[in-house]
Amino acid sequence: MDLYDYQPFDRDIWEKELEGFVPAVIYDMHTHIWSERHRGTLTDPPAGLRLEIDYHAQIDWAADMFPGREMHFLALGTPITGGIDIEGHNAWMAEQMGKDPQSAVHLLVTPDMTPEYIADQVKKHRFLGLKPYRLFAPDPVNCRIADFLPESFIELAHDMGLSITMHLSKPTGCADPENLRDLAYYTRRYPRAQWILAHCARAFNAFMLEDAVHVLKDLPSLWYDTSAVNDLYSHYLLMKHEDRSRVMFGSDNVVAGCARGKYITYGRAWTLYQGLRVERPHCDPRATLVIYEQLRQERQVADMLGLTPGEVEDHFSGNARRFLSLVRGQQTF
Repeated sequence: MDLYDYQPFDRDIWEKELEGFVPAVIYDMHTHIWSERHRGTLTDPPAGLRLEIDYHAQIDWAADMFPGREMHFLALGTPITGGIDIEGHNAWMAEQMGKDPQSAVHLLVTPDMTPEYIADQVKKHRFLGLKPYRLFAPDPVNCRIADFLPESFIELAHDMGLSITMHLSKPTGCADPENLRDLAYYTRRYPRAQWILAHCARAFNAFMLEDAVHVLKDLPSLWYDTSAVNDLYSHYLLMKHEDRSRVMFGSDNVVAGCARGKYITYGRAWTLYQGLRVERPHCDPRATLVIYEQLRQERQVADMLGLTPGEVEDHFSGNARRFLSLVRGQQTF
């Protein structure tokens, strides 16, 4: 499976709209890498998340997408179900990301693991934290957090000083009352576990965040990444009402962030729109990359809210440095 191509059209958007906005240093706090050597018992051809990309390929892609920028990453376990070699995948990720001391990696965890096994893997490979995923729950659509991240794992994260990247489940994501109650309970019961709510708390559609942000902003130990969200108002709500020092840039590269198109919202849904495939005399119908659409929204919000250059730099690197320093400084292994 080939990487997505980078075109002169994309470079033109970068140079005219994003070059002057994106700072010199980027900590991308939501990326994925994968190797087919860990496909396990899967027999179908590679597709979807199974895009071959290691640390060096990630750096090469970043050189195209973010030219001239210093790059560091938080790599997350890739959530592929059906019998992959999870232990091999986790060990390989740790080895890959260990090539950059300023980068980090989260251990892919499934609910059938034991806390003892997780603790052993964290110590062995120096994982920063845990990456659970709703696809490993019995009901991936309507599950609660504990269905794919048992409370014993959260207690372990508290005891060991780990972070957790959380992709919330349920059709209304962070607006779901059970999700809000669970986050309130876990963050207060286990305060040393630091949570990253992925995808602007999974508010791909802003309606999810309109009320929820006023609950989330008062919870301790919560951070956010902005990966793959193309809804302008979602970014606006987060940057207006949250503590901006808790919001970190993420891309969901390369499979999602480097897709060509845009995640559009309608009603209470969102979907990938790949652009027009026919000529339109009134406009240029070509689509750029999802990550560029995301950065366009982030630049517009920065302008709307009057973010200072220092706040923009913090969003892309300073907040992540503080997050990584906090987690690494409290770890007990």
